[in-house]
Amino acid sequence: MTQMSEPSDFELIQQATREIAASTGFSLSFGGLTSGIELTVSAFSGARTGNLDGLKVRRERGLGGLAMAQRSPRFTRDYEHSADITHDYDGAVLGEGVVSLLAIPIIAGGTLRGLIYAGSHSLVEPDTAAARPAVAIATALGNELAIRDEVTRRMVALRSNQGGGLSPVAEEHLREQFAQLRQLAATVSDRDVRQKLHEIGRGLSQAVCGGRDDALARSTVQLSPRETDVLSCVALGYSNARTAALLSLTEQTVKGYLGSAMKKLDASSRFTAVSTARKLGLMP
Repeated sequence: MTQMSEPSDFELIQQATREIAASTGFSLSFGGLTSGIELTVSAFSGARTGNLDGLKVRRERGLGGLAMAQRSPRFTRDYEHSADITHDYDGAVLGEGVVSLLAIPIIAGGTLRGLIYAGSHSLVEPDTAAARPAVAIATALGNELAIRDEVTRRMVALRSNQGGGLSPVAEEHLREQFAQLRQLAATVSDRDVRQKLHEIGRGLSQAVCGGRDDALARSTVQLSPRETDVLSCVALGYSNARTAALLSLTEQTVKGYLGSAMKKLDASSRFTAVSTARKLGLMP
């Protein structure tokens, strides 16, 4: 089966602009990722011209630069006549025919990663209901980028310690990281982001368990995300009560997931279940 590659950061912001243009009252959306104090507009949806393509936005300049500096959404109903912003980018913005404009910073783990605009070719009110879903889309994008950044950081740290194989300390550290990733997934309400965390967790496990790939390929055992969540906590020696608290479940529900995982793995104890799951490459 062909494995789907992860979308790039650019593809994620392009997707966000499409969602804003399609699901809000704004007629166009555009944005890009930051590089230093500057941002280059590279993603578009609903644009009528090519005027915005490659536009470089600097911090504190224009509406977007103000949003970047203040790290909060900024809106102007009448961009052309706004006295609250500099007009460095009038040629591109007005050339596109933008009348009202909302600039939303993309914050990932406390870091400014980019900017996404929601614009209209006609006047819209500042309290328009369209602003809320646009901000929600930008927030979800920031959360996804934060998850990617954290996974990348952890993978780099693990690989730097791996050498010819994981030391016992590094292996235990990996298990803690895997469990934390599962716990994070359990607290995320967005279904797509939660699924993405599950996929990242599986990829992380498989990346460092290469020797178990053959066993995984031969195995017919499939643990549910919640069963994996519970086993990852059991692997760290957590009690059912602590596992329940970490995963926002009841203790009885934890027991249920643990019991079903043990049955699938043909394990007589919780620790045998963890050992078997590791041998099959289902968890590190």
